[in-house]
Amino acid sequence: MTLSNERSFEVPVPVERAWTAMTDPKELNLWYFPVEAVGDDGSIRAEICGVERTSEVVGGELHRFFHTRTRLSGREGFGVVMGTREMRVAFAPTARGTRITITQSGWPDTPEGDCDRRATAHGSRESIADLELYLRTGVPFPRHHHGVHCDLGLSLCEGPAGLEVRAVQPGAFGERVGLAAGDLLVELDGASLFGFAEVAFFTKLRRAGDKARARWIRDGALHEGEAELRERIVPGPGA
Repeated sequence: MTLSNERSFEVPVPVERAWTAMTDPKELNLWYFPVEAVGDDGSIRAEICGVERTSEVVGGELHRFFHTRTRLSGREGFGVVMGTREMRVAFAPTARGTRITITQSGWPDTPEGDCDRRATAHGSRESIADLELYLRTGVPFPRHHHGVHCDLGLSLCEGPAGLEVRAVQPGAFGERVGLAAGDLLVELDGASLFGFAEVAFFTKLRRAGDKARARWIRDGALHEGEAELRERIVPGPGA
């Protein structure tokens, strides 16, 4: 059994326009993560958060739907459960434009898989907002990955109490400040944390070389520490 996400939304453009924005690598480079065409079949490659993703089209019908299969490669422990993901994107004309339904699947039915699924759902919401901005205004501005100046080096999971640390990248801010797997990260430089949105804002506001203070809960006690922020560590292949 695998886990899945589904999201449906409407954009005020014809199906043909929405289709092109989501399938043409040149357009994807405007509003999405940087991608490159890697095959005659239209497969594309993108590096997202240190993990390389190669997607191939495995089915579809022009202007109705496409189905992709994505292989994830990189080093375990950097926030993504490796494996293969499936995505089906369906397009349907409406009176006001196009209804797009995105279904993603392939996460293992484990606590780690569920955390990764929820993190992907958060990123998808922001990427969809970037797509809607592009289609509604004609202005490409990929806010989801734009302007990140530093990295915490943490794999985090949103939960009822906030952000739980899943893994800590060697040599990054999280390890040097004293965080460990299982900690609940509750504050960065005096700003309360509840989810991914606050962390994303922090990494865009602060820069590598700045010192930052973190507070977290471990074993029923509040801990804190300070360390220097650094640029994102991109994991290489292999474990």
